[in-house]
Amino acid sequence: MTDNNNLINFLMPSNDSSESLYKQLSRSLNSAIQQGLLAPGDALIPERELASKLNLSRITVRKAIDQLVDIGMLIKRQGAGTVVSESVDLVLHKNLSSLNSFSADMKKRGLESYSRIILREEGKVSPKEALILNLNEDDFVHRLNRVRYLVNEPLLYEIAVIPASIISITSAIDESLYELLESKKMNPVTAKQNIHAIIADDNLADKLEVSPGSAVLFVERRGKDSNGRVVEYTQSYYRGDRYDYVVELG
Repeated sequence: MTDNNNLINFLMPSNDSSESLYKQLSRSLNSAIQQGLLAPGDALIPERELASKLNLSRITVRKAIDQLVDIGMLIKRQGAGTVVSESVDLVLHKNLSSLNSFSADMKKRGLESYSRIILREEGKVSPKEALILNLNEDDFVHRLNRVRYLVNEPLLYEIAVIPASIISITSAIDESLYELLESKKMNPVTAKQNIHAIIADDNLADKLEVSPGSAVLFVERRGKDSNGRVVEYTQSYYRGDRYDYVVELG
């Protein structure tokens, strides 16, 4: 049985945060489930009552709840309101036949995502990068390492390398690298991907918030634009408990 007073205090949004109210509530609800304040099968406080106690609009509360319904953490049941899923483990099915970015993939699913930049630098190309990107040894590249999140949970760690002639260190990169490449008409339209399983070392486990030795899907991708130029070299480490890859055969 949930202690509603403790739950309300836990969910109360911060006036000092620049984040939108529904995102704050969505993250707080996610944390409440992960920390056991809301257990599987528990009924959530009705939207109208929750909105009143948190001094939020019902639209804001509904938007936050719907986001967690979309990823299977909450379930809306006729006559029973909203309840916590019996299984809050989220697994995303990634179709190998489509070429899109993490941001576009989450947006297509109607989910909110964000990134935390670990490294952003411009430097001379390494021998391996030069070979993959067809660059000269004196050319420069832009390196962007990010942890990609859904709600407040890291789903993958991504290392992207792009020729500096396309994107410089002064270029604005917010959520989607592909959108920036598309604005320059250099977005990948074809790609070659290599996928294999690895186990997380201490460093990777820390970034993905999993235990060392956990299963990770390693995806190495080389993306080419419409002219056949290699415009990205990306290494992505997906949490094995949150992702699986799907291949459609005909």
